[in-house]
Amino acid sequence: MLGYGLRTISLGTLVMWVSVAAPPLAAAQFSVNGQKVPPAEQNFAGVRQVTPRYGLVVQINHDVQSPGDFELSLVDEVYGELLKRYRRGPVIHADAVPLVVSTQAKITRFGEGGRRRMFRFLEPELKQHPDLHLSPTAIFISDETLPDAARLRSVLTRALQFYFDERFREAVESIDRPIPDRP
Repeated sequence: MLGYGLRTISLGTLVMWVSVAAPPLAAAQFSVNGQKVPPAEQNFAGVRQVTPRYGLVVQINHDVQSPGDFELSLVDEVYGELLKRYRRGPVIHADAVPLVVSTQAKITRFGEGGRRRMFRFLEPELKQHPDLHLSPTAIFISDETLPDAARLRSVLTRALQFYFDERFREAVESIDRPIPDRP
C-alpha cells in the first residue's frame, strides 16, 4: 500500500511538472501593422479587439489554433477597399456585427443545420464560400483561411461585403430582440 502511494505521488508530481514545463498551446493574438496588441476583452467564446481605423469588432474563438498574430490592419484595408467600391457606405454599423474567426469544423456544422429563414436567400452565395457562415449576431470565417494570405483576403472581402448588403441588414433587423421592462 505504501509503495502504491509513492508511485501515485511520483506520477502526480511528474504530471504537474510536465504541465508546468510544457509550453502552452499557441493562443490567438492580435497585431496592428506587425506590432502585437493585447485583446480588448475576453468572453466565454474568445478574445476580441477592434480594428484601429474603422472600429470593426474581431473575435478569435478560444479553440482556434492560429499560425501567428491576426493582423487587424488587413481587416481595415479590406474594409477601406469596400468603402471605395460601395460609395453609399455600409448599411450595418462597423461595431454591430462582429467578425468571428472560428474552427472550420464549427462552420461546417453550422452549415449542415437548417438555415434560418432570413438567410435562405443567401444560400447559393454561401455554398460558394464554405469557409464563411452568417448568423444574426456574427459573421464567421474559418481558421483554415489564416495561413494563406490570398485566401484570407478573399474570405475577408466576402465577409465584409455583408456590411454593405441591404438584404443582410434587413435579415439582422428582423430578429425579435427582447425589449427590457420599463420601470
